[in-house]
Amino acid sequence: MALPLNLPQLNRNWLMLAGAVGLGVLAMLLSHKMLSDRMAQIDREAHTHQTLVKVVVAKQDLPRGTKISPEGFAVRAIPTEYLHASALHPDQFAQYVGQRLAAGLKQGEPVLELHLESNSLVFSSTLAKGNRALTTEVDEVNSISGMLRPSDHIDLMVTARGTVSNATETTFPLMSNVEVLATGQIIRKRDGTNQPKTYTTITLSVSPEDAERIVVAKNSGKLTAVLRNPEDERANSTTALNIDDLMPKKVKKGLAVQYIVGGRS
Repeated sequence: MALPLNLPQLNRNWLMLAGAVGLGVLAMLLSHKMLSDRMAQIDREAHTHQTLVKVVVAKQDLPRGTKISPEGFAVRAIPTEYLHASALHPDQFAQYVGQRLAAGLKQGEPVLELHLESNSLVFSSTLAKGNRALTTEVDEVNSISGMLRPSDHIDLMVTARGTVSNATETTFPLMSNVEVLATGQIIRKRDGTNQPKTYTTITLSVSPEDAERIVVAKNSGKLTAVLRNPEDERANSTTALNIDDLMPKKVKKGLAVQYIVGGRS
């Protein structure tokens, strides 16, 4: 005669609990897979009916003033309905290499024309806080023979006489590493050429105090612009000079040249 199998009540409850948990986990996994498959299907259907356009985006967060180079940017395809009209396309990127950002970018954000140096909708927004835009006249020499461009950096030299009587005309450095905002009415490079441009003024980004110094110097003497590498931020350490400093050193007093005539001195 078979004996009835009597499982302990505690073990039977644990088995039921484990089975319920297993079924719950299985249901969760199946639901997650179904949801993932559905999302992938929706994404495929969305891209099937969308036109994608390749644009230039930032690889990482880029602050204002960052030099534009291929290393900091990438190409990404974006649906046309989400694309800004002024987004930068890959075939336009080369002409802006070497320039600087007029506004910061977040990682993955498309580059717009208003992000490019000195191309903001409002010119005053390109100024650093606290700075002023000062326009001054230039001649053929001070425009570096027409080769000076927006975003170049220059040193300003002054040639003037002091207010004391019989003052000697002296040349000395006034300011170092001044940013050029515009040449004439050109506020950014529109092509990649180095062809000379004709203009009679340049606009500089300076502090209010430096703007005053430039006005005083311009009204009292002559300003000369000296082009410098924008990566070089060292101050101009040259000293004041006048024509006497450039003249050959005088013969020491008392030193004479002996002439011998007819064999006798």
